[in-house]
Amino acid sequence: MSEPAEQIPPAPSVSPAELAQQQRRRLLRFLLRLGHLLLATGTAVGEVETTLRRVAQGYQIKQFNVLALPTVLFVNFADEEDALQIEFTAEQGLALRFDQVEASYELARDAERTAIDPTEGLRRINAILAMPPRYKTHWSILGHVLGTVGIALVIRPSADVVGAAAFFGLVVGVLRLLARRGGIVNTLLPMFCAFVVALLALLGARHGFAASPIYVLVASLFAFLPGGTLAVATVELAYGDIVSGGAHFVSGMLQLVFLTLGMLTAASIVGLPPENLLVPVSDAMVRTWAPWLGAVFFAVGLWLHYSATLRALPWILALVLVAQAGQQLGAAVFGGYMSGFFAAMLITPASYIIQYRFGGPPSIVTFVPALWILVPSSLGLIGLAELVGNDRLAGIENFVTTLFSIVA
Repeated sequence: MSEPAEQIPPAPSVSPAELAQQQRRRLLRFLLRLGHLLLATGTAVGEVETTLRRVAQGYQIKQFNVLALPTVLFVNFADEEDALQIEFTAEQGLALRFDQVEASYELARDAERTAIDPTEGLRRINAILAMPPRYKTHWSILGHVLGTVGIALVIRPSADVVGAAAFFGLVVGVLRLLARRGGIVNTLLPMFCAFVVALLALLGARHGFAASPIYVLVASLFAFLPGGTLAVATVELAYGDIVSGGAHFVSGMLQLVFLTLGMLTAASIVGLPPENLLVPVSDAMVRTWAPWLGAVFFAVGLWLHYSATLRALPWILALVLVAQAGQQLGAAVFGGYMSGFFAAMLITPASYIIQYRFGGPPSIVTFVPALWILVPSSLGLIGLAELVGNDRLAGIENFVTTLFSIVA
C-alpha cells in the first residue's frame, strides 16, 4: 500500500483589505517619486502640486493633499474607510537632462490619462533616471562650446571675445562632464570653473590679449548662471509660495556669489586692475546679424549639451528666436527694463502653447533656453564684478537692472 503524498501547507491567504492597502502604499510611493522627478525638472512647486493632483484624480483618490518644497515632498490621502496616511521623502542633487524632462512629463501625462499600474510607474521612473545621454561625450562638449559662442555673439560680438569664449567654453564643458557624478563637487564646480577660466583670461589680458575678460567669463559660464532659478523663484513668490520662492531665490543669488568669488580670487592672484575687466569695443566691430546667429548657435548648443530629443530642437530654436526678437523690439519701443518684460510676455505663453496645443516638449525645455538668451543673470555677474572694482555706480545699476529684468 503506497504512502499518502506529503501535504504541502497552503500559502497564507491575504485578505482583500490587505491587498488594497498594499496597492495604496505602492500608489503613494509612485506619487512621491513622480513628484520628486518633476521637482528635479526645475518646474515651480505650484505646477508640480497641480500635476500630482490631476494624476491622483485619475486613480479615483477621493481626498489627496500635497505640499511640495524644493527638496521635500509631503503627500497624503484618505477616505471614509482608511485612516489618514502621511509619507514624505527628501532627495537632493538630482538634475535632469532635457530628454529626461520630456520622459518625466510623458509619464505624468500617461498616469493622468490611463491610471497606469503603480509598479509599472515606479519601473519607468527608474528607467528615466538610468537613461544614458542621447549623444556621445564629444557632442555634449561641442554643444557647450556652441552655446558659449552663441552667448558671446549676443552680448559682445567681437572676434577676440568670441574666439576666447569658444576656448573657455571647451574648458568648462570638459570640467562639467568630469564632475557630473554630483555631490559636493557639483556645489563647488561653479566657483572652481570661474576661478580656472578667470585665471586664464586675466593672464591673457595681462600679456596683451585684447578680449574683455568679464564678457568671456559670462559667455563660458552660461550654464551656471541661475537665470532660470531666479525666474522660478519670482514666480513662486508671486503665487505666495514663500518658502520655496525664498529658497530658490537665495540659491540663485548664492550661485552668483560663488561665480564672482572664483573670478575675484583669480583676479587677486593675477593682480589685474579692476578697470581692465571690461574692455570697450568699437561700434564698427558690432554686426547687426551677430545676435541672430548667436541665438541659433545657442539653441543648437543647448540641444546637444542637455541631450534634448530631435523633435524638441525646432521648438527650442523657435522660442529662442522669439525671445531675441522680443528683446530687441522691446528695447526699441520701450527701452530699459521693459525689453525683458516684453520678451517674457511672448515666450511665457508661447512655451505653454507649444506644450499643450502643438504637442511639443514640456514648457520648461523651451522656456529655459529662451530665458537664458535674455541674459539677465549675466548682467548680475557683471554688476557684482564692477561693485568690487572702480566703477561701483555702474555695478549697482547693472545689478538693479538684473533684479528688475527677473521680476519682469
